[in-house]
Amino acid sequence: MATIKKIVFACDAGMGSSAMGASTLKKKLKNAGVDIAVTHTSIEDVPSDVGLIVTHDSLAARARKEHPGVEVVSIKNFVGAPEYDLIVKRFTEDK
Repeated sequence: MATIKKIVFACDAGMGSSAMGASTLKKKLKNAGVDIAVTHTSIEDVPSDVGLIVTHDSLAARARKEHPGVEVVSIKNFVGAPEYDLIVKRFTEDK
């Protein structure tokens, strides 16, 4: 996880659920003292320099296909997803 510099939340439009998810994870990472870029976008516009993609279960296969070699975390619901805390834990375990 130390090599990941950017996390991208991707959804269909890149406006609603991904924006909310990115905001939640960004706050959790900041509270844990982790400085990493967290952005949101549509699934079509995920940048090539992404280190970790977080997306809905329905888009995970597409994200993996379009970004081979990039870890994809799939979630069922962007609101209160337990995966947020698991991501934060991965970045803070080595501290």
